[in-house]
Amino acid sequence: MAVNYNDERFQQVENEKQEQLNQYNQTYDDLLAEREELTQQQQDLVNQWQQTQNENLDKQLQYQQDLINQQKEEANKQYQDEARSAYTDYRKEIDRYGVSREQQVANGLGNTGYSESSNVNMYNTYQNRLGTAKESLSKAYLEFDNAIREAQLTNDVTKAENALTALQQNLQIALEGFNYKDTTTQNKLNWQQQINSDYYNRYQNVLNQINYENEQAEALRQYNEQMAFQREQAQLAQQQWEKEYALQQQQLAYQKEQDRIANAQTWASINASKNSSNGYDLNTETTNINNQYVQDYINATNNLLKQKGRDKPTEYEIVVAAKSLIKDRKVPDDQVLAFGNYYGYDLSKYLN
Repeated sequence: MAVNYNDERFQQVENEKQEQLNQYNQTYDDLLAEREELTQQQQDLVNQWQQTQNENLDKQLQYQQDLINQQKEEANKQYQDEARSAYTDYRKEIDRYGVSREQQVANGLGNTGYSESSNVNMYNTYQNRLGTAKESLSKAYLEFDNAIREAQLTNDVTKAENALTALQQNLQIALEGFNYKDTTTQNKLNWQQQINSDYYNRYQNVLNQINYENEQAEALRQYNEQMAFQREQAQLAQQQWEKEYALQQQQLAYQKEQDRIANAQTWASINASKNSSNGYDLNTETTNINNQYVQDYINATNNLLKQKGRDKPTEYEIVVAAKSLIKDRKVPDDQVLAFGNYYGYDLSKYLN
């Protein structure tokens, strides 16, 4: 018998499997989503840390630059003060002998080598002081610029180190997230495989149960079919037996009738011969036989005894004959008793 795969038990197993798969899939999907969110939060914190560190570095760099610029301004101010001081001293030296031409002439120094030489010396002194101040300012500016560049370089290096640290941390967080996702996904697949295996076995159990039910139903059908066939055969056999029995009964009745006719003919022959040599007298008063069937049976019996050379029938033969008279000819009991007495047998014990 073919399996009915539309059986509701198959659908029930499939529905339960899908329900459990959906439940476990949702659980693992939630875990993965939570881990993804945690990974993003951790990376955001690392990025925020890097940004904060860089902002602090920028503030520190700006502070250092401000300090250096202030120092540059101070150095420039000192240069300006030195330049003014040198010029003032220069002017003072020039005016040391008088600040005007008239004073020089009055002093007898006009157009003298002393006057010109003094001016040159004082001017050179002024220029030397001014050059020294400028050189000091240039060196200070160079040192200040180098300090700014060094601070910027330090800032850049620290930022690079922060970026590297942030990158390493993000990579570590991403690796941990990947490992967690890989492990969780593998566990999810393992559970899916386990659920599919469990429900495959349940499916096979349902299939085996249905096959067993089909086998039982087929066995029952074959049994019922066999029983119906046997009943039919028994019925046919019974009908055949009844037919054969009826035929046998008909043949037996026919044979009895033929025997009766033969017996009647035999008795008629005996009565015709009037042969009383057998010692039995139908006209004796002791027999009281007045039934024609009984008389015919006695005549036939006597004739048969004569043919066989016998004097008297056995008691068993008389009993059988009496039963035949009673059953077939409806002979009264008194005539049956008279029939027995005729041959010297008491048949009263057989009539009850």
